[in-house]
Amino acid sequence: MKKLILLILILVSGMIPTWAQSAAADDIAQLQKQMYQLYNKNDETAFVDITNKLKVAAQKAGDERTFYKAWANQALYFANHQQRNKGQLIAKDMQQYALNHDHKYGIYTGTHVMGTIQSMMGDYQEGIQNFKKAISYLHENFPKESAAASWIELARISLTNRKIHQAIQDAEQALKEPNISAMHRLNAWSVICLSKVDTALYHVKDAAEYQKEFDYVWGEREKAKKAYGRDDSSGPVIAVWRKINDHQYDEAIALCNKLRSPLFRNDLLSLIHKRKGDYRNAYFTQQRYWELRDSINSRRNNHLLMEMTATMDLGRVELEAKELKLRNQQMRLDMAAEELENKKLEEEALMLKLKNRDAELANATMQLENDRLETNNKNLQLSEYLSKMHAQEEKEHAHHILIAAGGAIALLVICFLSFYLYRRQLSARRLKHAYHQLAVAYDQLEETTTAKERIESELRIARDIQMSMVPQAFPERSDLDLYGLMSPAKEVGGDLYSFEIIDNQLYFCLGDVSGKGVPASLFMAQAIRLFRAMAKQRRKPCDIANRLNNELSENNDNGMFVTMFIGEADLTTGHLYYCNAGHNPPLLDGEFIEVESNAPIGLWPELEYVGEEIDNIRGKMLFIYTDGLNEAENQAQEQYGDDQLQQMMQQMKSDTAKQVIEAFSQSVESHRNGIAPNDDLTMLAIRCIV
Repeated sequence: MKKLILLILILVSGMIPTWAQSAAADDIAQLQKQMYQLYNKNDETAFVDITNKLKVAAQKAGDERTFYKAWANQALYFANHQQRNKGQLIAKDMQQYALNHDHKYGIYTGTHVMGTIQSMMGDYQEGIQNFKKAISYLHENFPKESAAASWIELARISLTNRKIHQAIQDAEQALKEPNISAMHRLNAWSVICLSKVDTALYHVKDAAEYQKEFDYVWGEREKAKKAYGRDDSSGPVIAVWRKINDHQYDEAIALCNKLRSPLFRNDLLSLIHKRKGDYRNAYFTQQRYWELRDSINSRRNNHLLMEMTATMDLGRVELEAKELKLRNQQMRLDMAAEELENKKLEEEALMLKLKNRDAELANATMQLENDRLETNNKNLQLSEYLSKMHAQEEKEHAHHILIAAGGAIALLVICFLSFYLYRRQLSARRLKHAYHQLAVAYDQLEETTTAKERIESELRIARDIQMSMVPQAFPERSDLDLYGLMSPAKEVGGDLYSFEIIDNQLYFCLGDVSGKGVPASLFMAQAIRLFRAMAKQRRKPCDIANRLNNELSENNDNGMFVTMFIGEADLTTGHLYYCNAGHNPPLLDGEFIEVESNAPIGLWPELEYVGEEIDNIRGKMLFIYTDGLNEAENQAQEQYGDDQLQQMMQQMKSDTAKQVIEAFSQSVESHRNGIAPNDDLTMLAIRCIV
């Protein structure tokens, strides 16, 4: 019987861990189900609560993948609900946690999610870099797992930016991944299908070849949809395109009216009406599409502007609080120093008073001694006239008087010394307390000074980084004389200039970003980077201005802009192409150039900038500058002015580029006469030598 009971206990104890694991798995599955049910709802509190519980349960069960999937869904939830900055912070925390704990799957997931949020915010370059990092990391650490999700996101970015062939290549790479899921296979074929829906975007030799390619892609997508068991989010749009390509326009309109997105619906309806020849309806639906698009962009920009404004206000409040704390500490230090000085003066006065009292006591003692001697003398004289008996009585009486006087003097001295010692102890305690307060104040001053020096050091580093972004070395060529200078008004500024020489073509630019300080310097860095990239593609100045404007106006929540003068000079012929985007007109041999009134770059997307040209500038000095020169002010708030600028330039037509820049630097410094500059100053001088 005992053996039977022991056997039952062993069996039950062996089953307990299995039951516990099964219960934990059931809890995780239930929490996952609730998470996906809440993902598309606007109940933020419930969603965060469920995902946190899922993270805790997965961590206890050692389920690393479910733990990071729940964390990733938190970041994506906030990004999808117009809190993209918060979603990005959650993704960064997840990446850092995974790196600290060397969780390779977590590192991959965090990188992929960061790329997804950046692409949602329109930061496509950063998003592309993170997706490529995620693909490389997954291939290196999990070679048997599929990186199709990252390839598909890259394909969607390419499709959004109208890079059709790149989108197809990325989607095909996704299809080549090992162990690709049915959902990702369907997503990849959907991207390829959308890339080939219209010959206006996907160029083929003839319509028959296009139809053949589209039918093939359509068929492959249908197979993937059947294997997955349901359609993906692109299905309704692709179904409309199927009807359009088959010229079944009425059926296409019926399907189009069922689309949930009014933006896609009106865009496709406009195309269908145009194909049918119904240009009236095509016009009105296209007009409605642009109204919706402008409304959506306006709401998105307003939301992003509110987030950025809140962030900037918080930083401003923190800075003001630090400055107030620094002033309070300085005031407390001044008060402590003043109090210590008063204590020293009181101590000196007390010591002087004690010395006076000592002198008075010594004088009183001496006077008392003199009185005693005089009394003795009188008693001696009187004893000569008295009998011996009377002399003896007087002598005894005088002795008693002397004893009493000595006791009184001794008592007086003891009282005075006691009072003197008490006052000295009290003064010593006060002095010790004052020295302690002074030591604390000096420690606080030292901490404050260290923090201030660190901030100044960081700003100096930022200035060095910014100055390294503009050219400091200038070409030494027989056919070109070029020199430039940039002088920020603060530690960092918003002016810029740059140039590139490709074969015998000189591409150059000079600009002035709105505002000053760190925000302007960041905007300036982005403008320089984009200019250099497009100059290396040998684009015309007006085309560079168009592309710069499209890039810098996207997600420009702060409403920043840059005025620029962009030029391309042929060093062989002297021919100059240029485009002026809201900048001050340059001078050519002392005369202002007539320029088009183009808008500054970064304010409104999809503007068309007008370019201009001059046949030959060889032998002439071209001088470009920012308003930090002509608007420089002196103590009387008088500006340097265009007239003085032109007059001085006419006098230096034959000087070298470096001499021109140095002369203007000295002239504007003399005009300011010791007044600090009120704006950044940047100048560029160019002469094509005959």
